[in-house]
Amino acid sequence: MTKPSSSAKSTYDPYASMEGQDASASSYQADSVPAEPQYKLVIDENVVEKISSKAAQKIDGIIDMKGNLLSRVQEGLGGNDKTKGVDADVVDDKNTKLDLDIVLEYGKSATDVFDQIKKVVGQDIKDMTGLNVIEMTVNVVDVMTQDEYDQKNGNNTDDGQSGYSNDQ
Repeated sequence: MTKPSSSAKSTYDPYASMEGQDASASSYQADSVPAEPQYKLVIDENVVEKISSKAAQKIDGIIDMKGNLLSRVQEGLGGNDKTKGVDADVVDDKNTKLDLDIVLEYGKSATDVFDQIKKVVGQDIKDMTGLNVIEMTVNVVDVMTQDEYDQKNGNNTDDGQSGYSNDQ
């Protein structure tokens, strides 16, 4: 009687027949070595938020995205919050939910801007990540003119006054 080689049980041969093997050896091989590699693409919520924020800021009628306290601190220190005004929840491998907080330009139609957000943001998310936007809430948190926004953020340089005196 010949003794089976001990190396036969530790070597995986995907073409070997399952017949003739005892149950413990086949379950060990099936559990430890999958027949095919497992591949998985994971999209971080931060990536979805960044794409959504950039896409929304391209839309006419949105002056800015409304950030939280951390966003304001970053901007105050000269930084820029790339996910400002967006909260994303990646539900599963195929779907995401979005909440956007926007500052609407005075005189623009909120419903028209909303339709553009759904179209542009939804398409950018789909194209770049493969995720479907299954729920989107757009909160209009403020409305102002471009001039008001510029004044509020210190971008108003068209009045000719710099705030510094050149008198000597």
